[in-house]
Amino acid sequence: MEINDLRIFQTVAYEKSISKAALKLGYAQSNITMRIKLLENDLNTTLFIRNNKGTTITSNGEKLLEYTDKILELINKINDEFLPSKTALSFKIGATQTISASILPKLFSLFHEQNPEISLVLKTDKQKFIFDMIINSELDGAFVSGKFVSSKVKELFTFKEELALISSVKINDINNLHVPIIINSDTNCPYRKLLQKWLLHNSLEPTTIIEFDSLESIVNGISEGLGISLLPKSILHKNKNLFMYDLKDKFNKLEIRFIVNKDLQINALTKSFVNLTLRVLTDIRVDTVSCVKYNK
Repeated sequence: MEINDLRIFQTVAYEKSISKAALKLGYAQSNITMRIKLLENDLNTTLFIRNNKGTTITSNGEKLLEYTDKILELINKINDEFLPSKTALSFKIGATQTISASILPKLFSLFHEQNPEISLVLKTDKQKFIFDMIINSELDGAFVSGKFVSSKVKELFTFKEELALISSVKINDINNLHVPIIINSDTNCPYRKLLQKWLLHNSLEPTTIIEFDSLESIVNGISEGLGISLLPKSILHKNKNLFMYDLKDKFNKLEIRFIVNKDLQINALTKSFVNLTLRVLTDIRVDTVSCVKYNK
């Protein structure tokens, strides 16, 4: 009995037709018939009843199908674990624009060096849609912020990224601000929510609220003197024209979580990405990232 014979048997069982199975597998019908016959001889039983309406599985065939499903599922898991380059041609990660800009450029560069045969795909969108893509198994993993509740999602690790109030001019007293604020137009944006909480906590009211739908527009708006915003320090270190002001207590850090679909097998490629990310966070970005936590 060979593994390939079980795959052929499984396909015939679900297609309920030798001709359809042959077409799906790319084999000649005679080859399919021969392999099924050999399997029946090996097991000394009849697996299918053939008639003009197609192929009907027998009771013993149903028993074998139950075992076959389990065996082939296990084989697939083994392949995913030890042969990632053979089974995964692409690796899809989701994140918001701000998270993407803060940690992913360096990470993706290193990951590509280690896995040049893998196509890296970055999906940037609002956090709600990123979360939905994880639940629908459209992504291998995603970086999200804040708390979430879902039985379909598993958190692999978390880290806290340091934030700062960003301005194009020096501010003498950040606790006595009366200037425009620049925020993301997405009302669920975690940076927007945290900035609004900070303003409320300090009983501050901005003179104007300016909304942009992209990180680039927000940074450009700050550079042009339109207002201030709350952003990760890591995306602004190279911009010498902007000033950063540290906030206190619960407003100076935002927890970022790397999540996966709970029902998906965590293969070697995902583990490699996670381990690399942890090294990047703890070694390269130690100045802007703290409190890394890994849930195995």
